[in-house]
Amino acid sequence: MPAVSENHFANADLPAAIDHHLAGRFAEAEQIYLALLRQNRDNADALCLYGVLIQQAGQFELALEFMRKALSLQPENYMYLTNLAGALKDQSAFEESLQLYQRALALQEGDAVTLFNTASVLQNLRRFAEAIPYYQKMIAMQPEMAEAWNDMGVAQMALNRFEDAAGSFSKAIEIRPAYAEALNNLGVAMKNMKLYDAAMLWYQRAIEANPSYAKALFNLGTIHFIRKDFNLAMRLYQQSLALEPGQVGAHQNIASMLLDMGKIKEAQQHRDIAYRQQAIFIDTAAKPVKTVLVLWAAGKGNVPIDFLFPKDCYTRIIWMMEYATEQQRQSLPEYDFVFNAIGDPDVTGPTAANVAAFLAQCERTVLNAPAQIEKTSRDQIADLLGRIENVICPATLCLPTPEFKQGVLASSLAFPIIVRPAGSHGGDHLLKLETPQALKSLAMFPAEVYYASEYVDYCSADGYFRKYRIAFIDRQPYPYHLAIGKNWIIHYETADMLSAPWKLEEEKRYLENPRQAIGEHAMRAIEQIGLAMDLDFCGVDFSILPDGKVLVFEANATMLIHPEDEGSVLQHKNAYVQKIFEAFNRRIMPLHA
Repeated sequence: MPAVSENHFANADLPAAIDHHLAGRFAEAEQIYLALLRQNRDNADALCLYGVLIQQAGQFELALEFMRKALSLQPENYMYLTNLAGALKDQSAFEESLQLYQRALALQEGDAVTLFNTASVLQNLRRFAEAIPYYQKMIAMQPEMAEAWNDMGVAQMALNRFEDAAGSFSKAIEIRPAYAEALNNLGVAMKNMKLYDAAMLWYQRAIEANPSYAKALFNLGTIHFIRKDFNLAMRLYQQSLALEPGQVGAHQNIASMLLDMGKIKEAQQHRDIAYRQQAIFIDTAAKPVKTVLVLWAAGKGNVPIDFLFPKDCYTRIIWMMEYATEQQRQSLPEYDFVFNAIGDPDVTGPTAANVAAFLAQCERTVLNAPAQIEKTSRDQIADLLGRIENVICPATLCLPTPEFKQGVLASSLAFPIIVRPAGSHGGDHLLKLETPQALKSLAMFPAEVYYASEYVDYCSADGYFRKYRIAFIDRQPYPYHLAIGKNWIIHYETADMLSAPWKLEEEKRYLENPRQAIGEHAMRAIEQIGLAMDLDFCGVDFSILPDGKVLVFEANATMLIHPEDEGSVLQHKNAYVQKIFEAFNRRIMPLHA
């Protein structure tokens, strides 16, 4: 309830009205307030208190008028300032609310409630670093206020100060052991530190404290989602949605799991529920050097932006383009440049019209132009790169799934072939078929279209398969990794690079001097690939054939580039990863600020 105190009002007729007001006898209080205002329409005390009363009755606009008039009569009245600030805060008018709270604190700095409210408003404005000192001052006055410890932890967590946040949440729990929100938040801090077992324990304690706590159920489900225990994750998400049906995150993750199961229509239903509620997501940096508007697609196939635009220094406005509207465009916060993160042509279809409409009005620099992304689809990459000297791009067909088998059999593709559904990544549903009969008996994944390409044997003379990855930053190549394994379908995570020291030694040589490692002709071909793709960020996965030619597996903008954990056996890679990030920073630093 807004502040109502006899001590701040001198009018002799007010005490009875205040008694009625505090006791909930609003009709009686209203009668006296109005009588006072009929006697004197400039009775500031009555104006302010009547504004408080009708605000409680839901008449927000009229309440603000009365409170503003009271403050205009006595601009330095502490209670008028804080009551109007609180009313504006309740209406999400945070900027004006903040100004009023700060004016009040200039008059009376040591008021704990106003300190707490000021911190809360700053937090709503996502000015987390500014909010923390107010929490600290308030806590110094009232150290046993668990809510202040909890809310300060939320601000610290938003600044990626996870250990500090964990300490604040722990203090809140020490004060109030069954504080479900703080228990859940401590779990979130642990999750962000990748302490998943600890996170689960705190989520479970939050659920024990409040069995109907939908957010804690969702968060517990997300730990299982991360660990790919999808059955348990699905069950927890469904329990959470039964309590709060509109949770965007739950619908997002359910859609992802359903998509992997081939339940495309069901996945789409959950995506629609999520993004029709919210299509713009903002990650506010603690100390932003730039603000980037990221164009995003609901399906898989987006550029991995977490490492290109770290949360601690880039404020990211992520816009789901399938669901973009003109009203959303007009409501976008200020940004410095646009990054098109829709990196896989297989998922651009539903976004294309909205992206084009936005870009027609956009006056900022756009990185990774959609027109260039379109040229990197699996069936078009041969046209883009196949004419480059010393480059081999296997022939690839893209066909609607119902026509796929017949179309491949009628084509000139030579077996063995590699098949995969459109939109799949990381080797999901990727198969090598040795004969036409194997194709005929193939159990198709329920995608709309499928790809088929000729298989080129790229096994090295030592019996190992090698897959190199190079990132292109502003068209220039930077080595990222080399995977060496016994299986033709090879990814860094499955190559067992730690099984033999020589593998890592060979990778180090490649990272130190890729030109020497793959040969001059191959490196020239790689450089031409970067120029042909003509993107600000992209990459190529390839191998080197016995004749020295470059066999391209894929070349697109969805390449994952990330640093290794400190202390990891693979930490040697980080110096080369840092070069990639530094090059990307050089590309974006000159953009509008």
